[in-house]
Amino acid sequence: MAVATNTTARPAAPSRKGRGFFLTLIIVSGLLILGLAFLFFKGKDFFIFTWQKFVIEKAVVRALPPEYTLEQVEDIRLALLAFYDAGKRHEVSDEALYGLSQGIQSFLADQRITPAEAEALMAYVREHGPPGAVPGDR
Repeated sequence: MAVATNTTARPAAPSRKGRGFFLTLIIVSGLLILGLAFLFFKGKDFFIFTWQKFVIEKAVVRALPPEYTLEQVEDIRLALLAFYDAGKRHEVSDEALYGLSQGIQSFLADQRITPAEAEALMAYVREHGPPGAVPGDR
């Protein structure tokens, strides 16, 4: 009994073009979902961290009036940091936290803070912040 063998060359397997692109899309989609989940669960903490490290520590301190002493600048900086820390601990409402952020943003529009604007910031912290947040009030 003879077995017939096919000696013709088999056709090449169909090419899998686009497979790498599909995997890339899956990976990018997964990263976006993880990023959105991070912002959903830790968005407030991320917001507070960036405002403390970049806006208050750098922009606000540099924009304060040059006639302020180092002690006055430090009191304002510490009061703002304490306000945001209280927001992280949920001792300050989200509305008050975002209200202060909007005020700082509007005061920094011209890259300087006038003495009246600095006093308005401190008045807002006294009114909406936890007791003793402003160092001069202790």
